[in-house]
Amino acid sequence: PQSVPCAGGHHCCPRGSHCGADGESCVPDPGMGGPRVVPRAVPCPDGQSECPDDATCCVTASGAWGCCPMPQASCCADKVHCCPHATVCDLAHGRCLSPAGDSDVPLSMAFPAWKRQPPPPVTLRQVLCPDGRSACPDGTTCCQLSPSEYGCCPLQN
Repeated sequence: PQSVPCAGGHHCCPRGSHCGADGESCVPDPGMGGPRVVPRAVPCPDGQSECPDDATCCVTASGAWGCCPMPQASCCADKVHCCPHATVCDLAHGRCLSPAGDSDVPLSMAFPAWKRQPPPPVTLRQVLCPDGRSACPDGTTCCQLSPSEYGCCPLQN
């Protein structure tokens, strides 16, 4: 009752949770005794750094990853500045130019990226029982208790 449907329509999550990014796990909502929802982040190509969801990873002069404070940004060759999506860096004039040359925007500075945190091991994967309504935690097995009721055996398969 009061379940939350996931994208694709094949899975749902119990009330007080929402669908995980993989579409197959349920994440407890904040304030429901579950973990705080971490804001989404953009992973950088080194696999160890990340930037906020609305930023872009750019290599900095030190060789470390930095974050340009806009989505799908252009990283400048000086490894210090960046420009909005679909514009090019004009370092000589300190501007960002659109391909048509009709708009120019000041260069933005990248800020340091942070190290990625490993994902918290709290994904509540569930096994859907044959009745399509009941579910058991991952690693358990649905067992029919009566014609209309399922229980969860604490063993897999």
